Amino acid sequence: MKSVISHRILSSAALFLFAASGVLSAQTGKSYSQLKAEHPGWIQIPGRLIRPDCVHEVPSGARVEFGDNGEPTGDVTMNGKVIAHYDSCPEESIDTRHLGPQGGSSPNPSGYGDGWVEASQWELSLGASDNIDDLYGNWHVPSPPAESGALVFLFNGVEPVGGGWIMQPVLQWGDNGSFGGNYYTFASWLVGPQNSGIAYVSTPYVVSTGDYLLGITQQNGVTDSTLYYFINAHDTTTNESSVLNIYSKGLHWVWAFAGVLEAYSVTSCSQYPPNDVSHFYQTGIAHGYPAFDFYKTQKFYGAEYDYFGSGGPQCNFSVSISGTTSTLNY
Repeated sequence: MKSVISHRILSSAALFLFAASGVLSAQTGKSYSQLKAEHPGWIQIPGRLIRPDCVHEVPSGARVEFGDNGEPTGDVTMNGKVIAHYDSCPEESIDTRHLGPQGGSSPNPSGYGDGWVEASQWELSLGASDNIDDLYGNWHVPSPPAESGALVFLFNGVEPVGGGWIMQPVLQWGDNGSFGGNYYTFASWLVGPQNSGIAYVSTPYVVSTGDYLLGITQQNGVTDSTLYYFINAHDTTTNESSVLNIYSKGLHWVWAFAGVLEAYSVTSCSQYPPNDVSHFYQTGIAHGYPAFDFYKTQKFYGAEYDYFGSGGPQCNFSVSISGTTSTLNY
């Protein structure tokens, strides 16, 4: 089947994502280049423009600790011992996912494309004590873009009701201001809401064209109302992994993304990777921990986004879904 939704239509599902991204903030009405100019030295991570000192790279296998208020305590542990502590970020991050005309910003006069481009997504109807407990999917590392200059993210992930947080194993092409370049890296991310201004990333590593990737977000424990998750960015070809563990409290994880294309500073379709292996396949999704009740019938659908100000090149974007395979076309 093939289902494509435009933000010009604003279906109820698309409206959730648009509103949850925090676009109705004081930052709307400004172009991406203006926001960058107003925040020199800030870096572009998946979904956020953020102070570099508020992005915390932690060793693979480390765990981000959450407090009773459902927010990170700042402690990062490894094997039960605190290995780092980070104070709260002094400034909010800037949501760059879905800023577009509906949020009040005018078309980007530079002609650049910035933000979420398209996704295969699904909001699950789950009870208050039930969550997405396992989301996994496979994809390949594509060939390099024919033209450099853009920052491109390809990932799957899980979000709670209301958005804000996202757990995501992310394949990255380009330099985000902290790491990367004209090569691909793979890492696990926990990105917080705009007002938290924080993000955690496991140690990124370089992957090669053709490598077979597996991205997993899975619950692996529970104590009272605290859920334990791990995010694993695994290269099946080289058997290398980068894992991030988290505690989650007070969040209801119901949004699943089988595949997302996000990009920044795009002026030409040739700055995207070649559209040769642009599919996320053998996607599995489960709920009902600890039973892991996997859905035999999946209900992912395609959504297209007006990436920042609709200023980017339109590259035949569409999302097609067949069984457990989601293909992102561009």
